[in-house]
Amino acid sequence: MAIVNFESVATAAESLQAAGQRASVRAVIAALGGGSPNSVLKLLGEWKAGRPVVRIADTELDARITDAIRLQMQRVAEQAAAAAEERASGLDEDLQALAEAQAAAEQQIAGLTAERDTAQAQAARLALQLQEAQAEAERAAGQSAEALAAAGQALASERGRQEAAAAALARAEVRLEAVPALQGEVERLRAALEATQLARQQAEQSAAVLDARLEAAERRASEAEGRTLRADARADALAGDLASVNAALHACQVRLETSARESGAVETAARKPADARAAPKRQATAKPGKKGQGALEL
Repeated sequence: MAIVNFESVATAAESLQAAGQRASVRAVIAALGGGSPNSVLKLLGEWKAGRPVVRIADTELDARITDAIRLQMQRVAEQAAAAAEERASGLDEDLQALAEAQAAAEQQIAGLTAERDTAQAQAARLALQLQEAQAEAERAAGQSAEALAAAGQALASERGRQEAAAAALARAEVRLEAVPALQGEVERLRAALEATQLARQQAEQSAAVLDARLEAAERRASEAEGRTLRADARADALAGDLASVNAALHACQVRLETSARESGAVETAARKPADARAAPKRQATAKPGKKGQGALEL
């Protein structure tokens, strides 16, 4: 990753000038191997502002020397104007680079906004699925409880009938031992006991069927609970993704505002070289006095 600071930007700009190239934002970024156009533009402006300025001190010279100096100053003024035009051209390129960076940031913001909307819609769908799964689990639990209560009541009733039949059979056997004439009553009671046992078997079969239904209801409730847990996990993951997207969107908006402020500063700086080009030309055409007096800043 390229290191972008004042020293690295100044070194790259001086290397470009030494090689006869113009130190523009794109050229400096290419020399550094990367970097933000906004950061490079700011540091490059500081480097350009800190370069030494050549001044011509006030002096009293011979007319021939004054004419030679005037010619030299005219050539220097022309060179300064050319340099100012080159600097203005560089600022235009820097403005274009900033505009491209701003367009890329706006495109990224649009993409992140679409992702945020998609995540919010998916989170709403998952919340609805979670509510439906919870309602299904509650219905399954209610059905299981009702089936279990009915099976318990049927089993208790069958046990009561079995105990009553066993007691009647015991009483009949006692009577049979005491009175042989009660043999027919005993046979009738035995038949009743057999019928009761048959009914008991049927009741047990019914209870087995109810147990199977209860297990199926419990499995459905367990599956509904598993779907509920998975829906909760997906909802939490989407909430985290939504928070990340909002954070990235906020960062891009901050970057866009910073780019807009720096674009305004660059436009202001681009107007200054135009004024600088006009001033040297007016000085070059003015007639000098007997004493050369003035200062020219490059």
